[in-house]
Amino acid sequence: MLNNLYINWTKENEVGIKIIDEQHRGIVSTVNSLYYFIQSGHNQEIIKPTIIILQQYIKVHFQTEEELILKSSYPDASEHIKMHRDWMKKSKVIFYEALNNQDSKMLLKFLKEWWIQHIRHEDVKYTPYVEKLITHQ
Repeated sequence: MLNNLYINWTKENEVGIKIIDEQHRGIVSTVNSLYYFIQSGHNQEIIKPTIIILQQYIKVHFQTEEELILKSSYPDASEHIKMHRDWMKKSKVIFYEALNNQDSKMLLKFLKEWWIQHIRHEDVKYTPYVEKLITHQ
């Protein structure tokens, strides 16, 4: 059980934009570390900072992504940004629960569902616009 990853990184997870893919890998890596710590029976002394790092890193990632999609003239940028805002609102409650009630398993489930839905289905939509922006710089 300790050798299993919670989310396996595959080529299908890549959107083709280096900084976004790198940040996505970082998020997955942090989620997998959190999963490992929970499965290993670590206490809140290591789980809590991992959750905080994850929360902050996702915020930074959203900022990066939003900057790129706005600069790229992605036509659904405002809708994509709204998804981020909605996710941040919803995640605040779940992160709070994980930090204060030590229910990290609920957080893991939430993050995995988000990963599959948002990154694999939504982020790929802006890729052609951002790629065009990057190649013209």
